[in-house]
Amino acid sequence: MEHQMTAAAGLDARPPERQAVDDPWLLVRHGTDPAGFARDESLFALANGTLGVRGNLEEADSASQATLLSGVWERTPIEYHERFPGFASHTDTRIPVADATHIRLRLGDTPVRLDQGEWLQFERILDLRHGCYRRRLRWRSPQGATLEIEAERLVSLAEAGLLAIRYRVRSIDYRGPVTLESSIGCGREAVGQGDDPRIGSRLAGGLTTWAAQANEASAWVGQQTTHSGIRLACVQRHEQAAGLVFRNAGRTTDGVMQAYAGTLAPGQSVGLDKYVAYAFTAPFATDSADTLPARAEATLAAAIALGYPALLERQARVLAGFWAQADLAIAGDPATERALRLNLFHLFQSSGRDGHSSTAAKGLTGEGYEGHYFWDAEAFMLPALVTLAPELARAMLAYRHRTLGHARRHARELNHLRGALYAWRTISGDECSAYFPGGSAQYHINAAVAWAVRLYVDASGDQAFLLECGAEMIFETARIWLEIGHFNPRRGGAFCIHEVTGPDEYSALVDNNHYTNRMAQRHLRDAAATAEWMALSHPADYAALAARIGLQADEPTQWLAAAQAMHLPVDAALGIFPQDDGFLDKPRLPAALATTPDKRPLLLRMHPLGIYRHQVCKQADALLALMLAGEQVDVAAKRRNFDYYEAITVHDSTLSASTFAVIAAEVGYADKAHRYFLDTLRVDLDDLHGNAAHGLHMAAMAGSWLALTWGYGGLRVHDGLPALAPRLPAAWRSYRFGLRWRDAHLRVEVDGDGVQYTLTEGSALTFLHDGLPQRLHAGQPLRACPARASSRRRR
Repeated sequence: MEHQMTAAAGLDARPPERQAVDDPWLLVRHGTDPAGFARDESLFALANGTLGVRGNLEEADSASQATLLSGVWERTPIEYHERFPGFASHTDTRIPVADATHIRLRLGDTPVRLDQGEWLQFERILDLRHGCYRRRLRWRSPQGATLEIEAERLVSLAEAGLLAIRYRVRSIDYRGPVTLESSIGCGREAVGQGDDPRIGSRLAGGLTTWAAQANEASAWVGQQTTHSGIRLACVQRHEQAAGLVFRNAGRTTDGVMQAYAGTLAPGQSVGLDKYVAYAFTAPFATDSADTLPARAEATLAAAIALGYPALLERQARVLAGFWAQADLAIAGDPATERALRLNLFHLFQSSGRDGHSSTAAKGLTGEGYEGHYFWDAEAFMLPALVTLAPELARAMLAYRHRTLGHARRHARELNHLRGALYAWRTISGDECSAYFPGGSAQYHINAAVAWAVRLYVDASGDQAFLLECGAEMIFETARIWLEIGHFNPRRGGAFCIHEVTGPDEYSALVDNNHYTNRMAQRHLRDAAATAEWMALSHPADYAALAARIGLQADEPTQWLAAAQAMHLPVDAALGIFPQDDGFLDKPRLPAALATTPDKRPLLLRMHPLGIYRHQVCKQADALLALMLAGEQVDVAAKRRNFDYYEAITVHDSTLSASTFAVIAAEVGYADKAHRYFLDTLRVDLDDLHGNAAHGLHMAAMAGSWLALTWGYGGLRVHDGLPALAPRLPAAWRSYRFGLRWRDAHLRVEVDGDGVQYTLTEGSALTFLHDGLPQRLHAGQPLRACPARASSRRRR
């Protein structure tokens, strides 16, 4: 087994970051410690929004290797000893599918077992510019034969279901026959959950094989889920390099195999170019799966006609467009630049592109969180994507619109007569959390979706999306606030929202959670403004939408009244926003309980009630409200809130550090901003939370870009315009980033003397620098002084 391999004497034992330090486009690993292999499979994973393949070794078995398809998941009933109305009835789990990465070796009749030989040199490389994973291994068998194995693969960003592998074996001192057995394996089951709800699943059913076939031309398997009604086909074909001929094909114990044989002499090489394609049906589809192999074969025929070098060139072209938008450079800190590129790369490749999927918490890099989508897709990932790849932000929102019917049904399950409530964790659109205090009670998800719609429309100018999809989502989700909130006479008529859970899941079912109320206020104002805009500018569209959802004429007025009366108190003694009505009345959690030598969060060490009774935050909550909707709050107030909540936040969520980095930069805490920036930047590279082996943290990766652009760059949106207030961290000589705003691309370059703004695309752009309007024209860069923390006053 791969995880049984041991490092041989003389191996390159350099630390992971001792690599080609002058090339920020390459992530390089030389380590052979088995404990790090599963994490590296996550870091070297490749994906395209539909297909995800973890970064294994083709010749070796790995318990954590998986191939994932965003649209292939299984449904499992949730069993309760005591079930009450509205409880989630089932969970959906993305499950591993047929894995076609395997290429086994035989020297003569002896299978190559990497764990039984000596590893002389080993290197993995993730090429961020070209979008491929390469690795090289020099290995000596127990019999003394030395081989050099080189493999490169890509998951096509231009073709949803395509994987291509270029595989070569060179003899150093071996002379004799060699066989390459290329297979599709179907024996991989979903990881069991155990005692950690963040990892794995509890499945009733899974994938079964409905067909399998192998011959000289191709090999394929068909699989189907037991409960969700999804069928898929995985097909493989090859092009042999010189020195190999087809030997045989057939079934294996868990799939199919095609074998190719040849001979090797010292200095000679043999190899294969392997092409794999997947096709699958929609869930609960009634149409036949008979066409799936033919669909996959057509994908393969086109790929083989292009050939591997052309596929790699096309991959680089797709990425070149993305990297041009990011326009990233950090002078004097290639490790940080590399880490930012790595994080953006994984976010870009794991994000859904077809409107039928979003971006899962672990992307397509692992099985953590069962492949579920959370609200962090809209609150963290979309803000990073919207100025880099707006088409991906649109696809993310299109998924939410496609599942709006599920959100309406979920609202009825919770006794709301109208409106829609998006699920806390989901794949199909249905709520998949059995723990409603931490799941369904997070009504703020509605506000995050509405906030993301407005951000996308502001940044892209895509009013067609607002008319066709966005307004309906904003209106239907806004209705819920009037369902759960009320004008409280005991609070002077303030609009209060009771029994909700905010982002801080260590305080559940509270009254007037500050984040929820502030985001609801933004949501309600935007809903009223959108209704007014549609009624004036597109009256026919507005009338049709109102008729379709039964929108009453007075509802926008009610929304605006609730927003204006929203309960957002300030504690008189502390000068901060209480996280909720009772939060400041609780004792602080004793330090002995808050700290532990291991990386397990409190929720895995304490009963929920023991956590809820204390003043302790899992992650940024009130501070996140100030980041997303805090334009009206002055810097001094933000600083007081930062000081208070930093002292009681344990950062058990990887969502937390980026928000603290952004607010710290805004209020002038330069050292803390840099520390939190590094926390979110390297959460997976350094495995800071101890679970990168189960997939990478997409929201934290996106958060590192937000910490750069929103934190150091000061980026916000004010009245539909981009607003910037760049600062230079002490650790850097200069830095640069780009952002797409409608039909323009803005380059922001910051150094010790200030900031320079340049349009690299477009004719003109209006934006704010440090609160002051600027009009930038093509060919006329603008130089400005750096922002001051105290200059960002209440607007």
